[in-house]
Amino acid sequence: MKSIHILYTFIFTVTVISVISGCRKELEYVPESYLSPEQVYADEAGSIAGITGIYKQFQTLKKSEHSLLGNIGTDEGKTTEFVPTWGGYWLQLSALSSYDKTQLSAQSDVVYYYWQRLYQAVGNANVAIRYISAGTVAEPVKSRLLGEARFLRAMGYFYLVQYFGDIPMPTDTPDADKEENGYPRTPAADVYQLITSDLQYASDNLPDKSKMEKGRTNKQAAQALLGKVYLTIKDYPNAKKALDPLLNTSETRLMDNFADLFKEENENNIESLFEFQYTTESGHTQNITEILGSWNMGSNQPGGGGHVALPTAYAANIYPLQDSFRKGATLRSVYYDGNGNPGLNDWWRDAGKPHIKKYEQKANQQSNASSRNVYYLRYADVLLMYAEVLNETGQTTQALPYINQVRRRAKVDDLQTVIGNTPTQQQLRDSLVTERMKELMFEGWRWFDLKRWGLLVQRTKMYNTDAANNMEEPKHLLYPIPYTELIANKRITNQNSGY
Repeated sequence: MKSIHILYTFIFTVTVISVISGCRKELEYVPESYLSPEQVYADEAGSIAGITGIYKQFQTLKKSEHSLLGNIGTDEGKTTEFVPTWGGYWLQLSALSSYDKTQLSAQSDVVYYYWQRLYQAVGNANVAIRYISAGTVAEPVKSRLLGEARFLRAMGYFYLVQYFGDIPMPTDTPDADKEENGYPRTPAADVYQLITSDLQYASDNLPDKSKMEKGRTNKQAAQALLGKVYLTIKDYPNAKKALDPLLNTSETRLMDNFADLFKEENENNIESLFEFQYTTESGHTQNITEILGSWNMGSNQPGGGGHVALPTAYAANIYPLQDSFRKGATLRSVYYDGNGNPGLNDWWRDAGKPHIKKYEQKANQQSNASSRNVYYLRYADVLLMYAEVLNETGQTTQALPYINQVRRRAKVDDLQTVIGNTPTQQQLRDSLVTERMKELMFEGWRWFDLKRWGLLVQRTKMYNTDAANNMEEPKHLLYPIPYTELIANKRITNQNSGY
């Protein structure tokens, strides 16, 4: 493989997906094989199937240990003591938490797999955009499908630019020379420009959430992600502009009860803007519950304790006494032995420590075959982002109602009541640092949040004991470009600093 393009074109020909419609909670995928883009995007049905295949690629990426990226290696999450002892691949995974100077390298299989999967999804989105744009699908379906493809491309590039900085940026526009000889690294600022352009198109052309099939993205999800990207690059006026419509729509609102967010019967709810879909069918389950160790392997009782990742001690103790409702829905501290009796699985080194409860599934499902959906964006995140935007533009008092909506749902006092006065701008900043963890723990955004605030290294060294002696700035603000890519793509001439 000489370049990224060759990789994703090859993958496209063997992962085309057709859609079976039905009354299930999610997009259903039936694989076909060896269809060219011209064949797939020849008509509306094929175009819908092609886009569905891109969702499937993200579903695959988010259902396993790779879902831990964004959570571990922060003040919020870490791998368990067991993981490094498994050696090989798992030792490399633990390095994303500990920042081990030997294992977190360009040779990391974990980092390469993540890079590869994201570029496969981006590449297939590029193919979809190219062929749908030139194809015969009638409006308004064409614009809707292009909105989905551009949302998915933006999502992939947002992960890539955040984790790797300047990156190769193939698009839907053919470039024979680059496709043959490789793409150079594009400055991050230009990548963000493509991302915001894609998300603006998606915001303008996707239907409202209530008019889209569950499991497919929608106008409100595009607006939320666009606001998040603008917030990331500190373009506060455009972040506010993107988020404003979400505050005045009947399409979304907070669920009344925080705990109800994490019950399977409430998936794709009014607060959810976009979530990854899973079922009990083979190939469409996820094993995040097993990864987070919240079920007992032997008896399938809740709270077996200990597996791949868990909250840091700081995160496990971040909830004040009054915040018991959110804590109780987020963390599990009651465990069962192998016979289903209250107790501990003592053979886990981390037995007894609090574990993430959010992803626990129904009792008749195995922990490595869960049908629980996984949130990507929800309205509480929007409210906290909006409060941050207002605060950063000097409107601290105006920001309070938005953070307080989230707090009131959690049945805790308004922020000004706790502080004893209207908070200063810095006090509200500090409150958002903890509020976002309490609300969104292990939903994939902590690494992004800390990096945006300039606190990734400082807070991780302070609160993640595994990383305290290893983490360096600016090195660990990015992951290394995979060695395999450096060898295959001769137009990448430099590695990220420190690797």
